[in-house]
Amino acid sequence: MMFTSENTHGDSARLEDYIRAIKLRKWVVISLALLGLGAALLFTRTKTNFYTATATVVLSPTPVGSVNTNLVSPNLEKEREIILSNRTATDVVDQLGLDDEPRALLRNVKVAFRPDSDVLNIDYTNTNAEVASAYANAFAAAYVERREEVARSYYASRIAQTEANIQALEDRSAQVSTEIDRLKRDRLDIILEITDPIERAGPLTEVDDQLASLRAERTDLLSETRTLGTILRRDQGTIASRSPAAQLLRTSEPPEMPDGLNQSLLKVAGLVFGLIAGVVAAFFLERLDTTAREDTDVALALDTDVVGSIPTLGFGNRSGSSALVMLTHGGSSRVSAAREAFRRLRTSILFLNSTEGVQSILVTSASPAEGKSTISANLSLAFAQSGKNVVLVNADLRRPTQEERFGIPKSNVGLSEYLGGDDELTAIPVPNVERLWLLPAGSTPANPGELLGSPRFKKLIQNLTEEMDFIIIDTPPILSTADAIAAAGAVDGVVAVVDSRRTETSDLLQVRADLQRSGARLIGAVLNRRKHRSGGLFKRDRYAYYSSKAK
Repeated sequence: MMFTSENTHGDSARLEDYIRAIKLRKWVVISLALLGLGAALLFTRTKTNFYTATATVVLSPTPVGSVNTNLVSPNLEKEREIILSNRTATDVVDQLGLDDEPRALLRNVKVAFRPDSDVLNIDYTNTNAEVASAYANAFAAAYVERREEVARSYYASRIAQTEANIQALEDRSAQVSTEIDRLKRDRLDIILEITDPIERAGPLTEVDDQLASLRAERTDLLSETRTLGTILRRDQGTIASRSPAAQLLRTSEPPEMPDGLNQSLLKVAGLVFGLIAGVVAAFFLERLDTTAREDTDVALALDTDVVGSIPTLGFGNRSGSSALVMLTHGGSSRVSAAREAFRRLRTSILFLNSTEGVQSILVTSASPAEGKSTISANLSLAFAQSGKNVVLVNADLRRPTQEERFGIPKSNVGLSEYLGGDDELTAIPVPNVERLWLLPAGSTPANPGELLGSPRFKKLIQNLTEEMDFIIIDTPPILSTADAIAAAGAVDGVVAVVDSRRTETSDLLQVRADLQRSGARLIGAVLNRRKHRSGGLFKRDRYAYYSSKAK
């Protein structure tokens, strides 16, 4: 909740309210500012500075782990685990000649990478910048050597295996050639020893079959040998021309600044935060109330959504016809912002109309002077300007203001007379506004609550619903009279207007309870007189309508 003092007047908290709170509790502000500065000084004097150095390694694809010797992109998550392994840490210890345990080094090293890259950043943190740089470079060098060694071992193993296979094929080929020569000699002996062609046909056929089989095998062996020779030459060429499996892309330099914020900035931050805490504490102590200033406060108290938020209007637009901002063009940023706010409120209710059939809407508030009549009038204008047929029912029979606001002469014939028994009731077209009619209040009756709760009023709303697109009913405040509660049963929904400067949460809880007891349907709340925001110091966040003069 937002908190304000009981003495606050005007649209919102003013500069003098803050200055007054600071003056009355200046020692709170000074004490907390000094406390923040002292805490920053103590922290900078006692904290240990850490330095993080970074070495960068770039990886290249290798066939290691491939089933078909194709190059495989490195798995960065797996490579990170290799860097963070005990073996790499042991290599670093050996490389630098350290007495440290390898696991102790791993507590200070981190590896980061982007998933769509082949680059690893190796960070090492230490209280000494030179040590951090040396260790980061040592981890990078150890990892590069390790990965390159694995790649070299893969190619060496593959070449050795290929050479062994070639030697085995050549040995077998030599054996086959020897066997072929022996069979040739046997064939010649058969021809010389057996003169009968019929008798030697069988042995010759057997020898010829063996020769054919061995010659085919030798051909296959020669083909396999040539194939393996091609593979061997390719692998040897790959070794000579391949890119390194890993390279040190950028060595680490000793960092000049420690990690985190520098001491001067910490001191300034401590003073600033202490000062802010002091101002907040002073203002909090000075202004304690339960005013519902924010959407969440209103939503929680009324158990409904905030369907509109209307900024505070200037003094010249707070009463009478000047409050009808929907009939103006251009004007101040407050007026322009208010027009846009009413259009957004119109859009919210149009959505409720399309989804929940909300057509007749009763507008009320918890207490007087919260702006419910102004919002009723401008909302009616907004609907009419969008092309809807709208009737504004002035059901505030005790203090009617809509006639004067729209420049319509007050008459003793109106809603109160009709509800009292007259047969005729005429809606008056609003001058210079198409599609908008006003149902005047008429004279002040002795029993407005009974009239608004009568079946005749409910029937009137039903008849108007058949003729109009929207019916807006302006009623007295709920906590001041019973009129609004009595009329609420005749409409599709109730909109509660909440003044962000003055409406208490306890009042909203009472409004909610009264509406629930009566069975009325609360469809939303409008937060009125909310602090106007017209843009920052350089007006970067102003929309065009804030400065428009012709809209």
